[in-house]
Amino acid sequence: MSNNFYTTQNYIPQSYSQGGDYDFINTVRASGTQRQQLEKIAKEFEAILVSKMLTQMDKTVDRENSMFGDSKYMDNFKSIFFNQIGRDVANSPTSNIGFAKQLYAQMEKSVPQEAGDLEDITG
Repeated sequence: MSNNFYTTQNYIPQSYSQGGDYDFINTVRASGTQRQQLEKIAKEFEAILVSKMLTQMDKTVDRENSMFGDSKYMDNFKSIFFNQIGRDVANSPTSNIGFAKQLYAQMEKSVPQEAGDLEDITG
């Protein structure tokens, strides 16, 4: 079943994509080796984590005397803004969060060795 999902998802129109999820899957698949794919996934996971953290933090802000008020337009803007901050933090080489690096290091152990890895050992 999952195999069918991945082969048919290329035919889903762009308009049905939720937040570019299908584009991201295609980008990950085109990244090359499994280690490169794992790195992209780890960074995206960190971006989502930071975005969700900012969203939850924003819910604690008192909006009663706010200059912008509370509207659906502001909520949409904040959602886009928090997602972008999450991606920027995850892809920054100077980020102090480092969750993607830790996740990659832990998950890398389960990635099978590739042909290039075998040549390095035997050569």
